[in-house]
Order: sequence, then C-alpha cells, then structure tokens
Amino acid sequence: MSQPAISKHLGALKEVGLVCGRRDGRETYYSAEPKALTPLIEWISFYSTFWNSRFDRLENLLKRMDQ
Repeated sequence: MSQPAISKHLGALKEVGLVCGRRDGRETYYSAEPKALTPLIEWISFYSTFWNSRFDRLENLLKRMDQ
C-alpha cells in the first residue's frame, strides 16, 4: 500500500475519532482511540441478542415441525 493511500485512510479514521495523531516534525504518530468503538460495540451487542433470540425461535419451530 502506498504512503498516500495510508495517509488517506488514517485521515478518515482521525476524522471519525477512531485514531488521534501527534505531529513530531514532518512525521505524524497515530494511536488508536478504543473508546470511539463503544457505539459500534453496543450496536453489535443489541443485534446479537436480537438475532440469537430469533434463531432460537426458528430452531424450536423446526424441531416441532420434525416431530
């Protein structure tokens, strides 16, 4: 991957708060911002619970249909 492509991706991640950058001369050092992932983790958790309950219901229905 080229340096300009990496810079573009890091810029996008910085824009949404997933990384922060610290300039040191001509270089920029990036670090991850894990707390920025909290909304995504909560969303995944909600839908994980939702889909697990739906799959459980489907499994029960299929078992009843096999009897």
